[in-house]
Amino acid sequence: MSDPVATKSLDVPGGTLSYEEGGRGRPIVLLHEGIADRRMWNREFPLLARDHRVVRYDLRGYGGSPPATSEYSPVRDLVALLDRQDLRRPLIVGPSVGGKIALDLALAYPDRVGALLLIAPGYSGMDYDHVPGGKATFERDERLSKAASDAWAAGKLGEATEHLRQLWASSLTGSALELFRTMVRDNAKEIFEERSGRHETRDGEPAAGRLKEIRVPTRILVGDRDNPAMPHCANFLARGIEGTTVELVPGADHLLNLSRPDAFDTALRAFVGSLPAAHE
Repeated sequence: MSDPVATKSLDVPGGTLSYEEGGRGRPIVLLHEGIADRRMWNREFPLLARDHRVVRYDLRGYGGSPPATSEYSPVRDLVALLDRQDLRRPLIVGPSVGGKIALDLALAYPDRVGALLLIAPGYSGMDYDHVPGGKATFERDERLSKAASDAWAAGKLGEATEHLRQLWASSLTGSALELFRTMVRDNAKEIFEERSGRHETRDGEPAAGRLKEIRVPTRILVGDRDNPAMPHCANFLARGIEGTTVELVPGADHLLNLSRPDAFDTALRAFVGSLPAAHE
């Protein structure tokens, strides 16, 4: 990885987190997806650090963070990072599983979050019944996910990666597609075997039934070439979180910042511009 700043390490219960921080200004924390690592923000990190204090890190089992071997909370991991960097009410950018962590953080520690920019977010308590069509909406998801898992079990990483590409990264081309393939290859054991997931604990009740408790400014982005279920999930969240809007981004897949970086930049700037001034 070609990084503009040094990689740092944070001790957390039963493990360590690998992270980077840089810049000055309004704090922004970049989480990553469950099929990526912090490198998904290689383009954005130095750009944002021109005007913001930016932190990106690897979840347990991804990138430079070893997998969990005992019970842990990804929310408490994030709180530990906020404490280490003295980040006060940052904007949390949460794509996919990162969105799930961001929502759970906002519920468990509401005073630690300034705003949420969620990208095709997951959420704890997700249920097929939350989206129109119920389980039928997820049939393609289940078929391709099973095909990817079966290919991995058979030792066919390339085939497994292609199934994930069809499911989550259908818009990627060129260097963005190569980065996706590299991140899947490097994180395959966590992606397909969920080494850390089996040790994960949750702070409080699932977010699905508590959305009205979230009081921070929230915006959701989702691509029109993402998994067909994701826009429905985004709308479910928006109906529950007061004042939340959903932006459907043409031509974007699940890795929205990689497939439509221009749209991501525009949306982020507009959202930051709508927020109250940060107190540093």
